[in-house]
Amino acid sequence: MSELDEIRNCLVEMKDLSALMVDLAFSSVLYNSEEIAEEVYLLEEKMDDLTLKVKKLALRAAKSEEDPESLLSIIDLADINERISDAAYAIADIILRDIEPHPIIRRIMEDTEEELGRVTVRPGSVLIGKTLQQLKLPSKIGTRILAIKRGTRYIYNPGKDDVIQEGDVLIAVSSDMDKLRKLAGEEVEEEE
Repeated sequence: MSELDEIRNCLVEMKDLSALMVDLAFSSVLYNSEEIAEEVYLLEEKMDDLTLKVKKLALRAAKSEEDPESLLSIIDLADINERISDAAYAIADIILRDIEPHPIIRRIMEDTEEELGRVTVRPGSVLIGKTLQQLKLPSKIGTRILAIKRGTRYIYNPGKDDVIQEGDVLIAVSSDMDKLRKLAGEEVEEEE
C-alpha cells in the first residue's frame, strides 16, 4: 500500500473518530456518564497516534511528489481533526473533573429515562454472531448501539448488517442497560 493510500485510510478513520468523540463527549455530559467520558479520553489518545502517523506518511510521500507543498493540506486536515478531538476531550473532562453541571444540563439529565454505557460481549453471549437487524435491540429492549469497539478499531454508527463478535465493547444508549448487560453475558447486580 502506498503512503497516499495509507494517508487516505487514516484520514477516513480520523473523520469517523472525531464524529464519534463529539457524540460521546456531549452524551457523557447529558447522561452524566464517567465511563463514556473515559472512552473519549481513550479515543483522544488514538487520534493523537493517527495524527502523528499521517504527518510522518505525508513527509515520506513528499520525497516522491513533484509538488510536495500539495501535501500541506493533508497535514492541515489531520490537525483540524486533532483539534476537534481535543475539543471533545475538553467536553468529556467536565464529567471527569466533577464540575457541577449548569441547571439546564441538570434538568436534561433528570428528564431523560435513558442511560449511556459500555457493555462487553462475553463468551457464550446470545448476541455473538448475530447482526443488529436480527437482534432488533431498539424494539425489543429499547437499546440503540452508537458504536462497537472491536480491539482497537471502532465501528461508528453500526448498520443493520454489522455482526456482534465475542469481546466487542458495545457503546449504547438504553432505557434498560441491565437487559443489554445480561444479553452480553455480563454479571448484573439484582436490585433488592
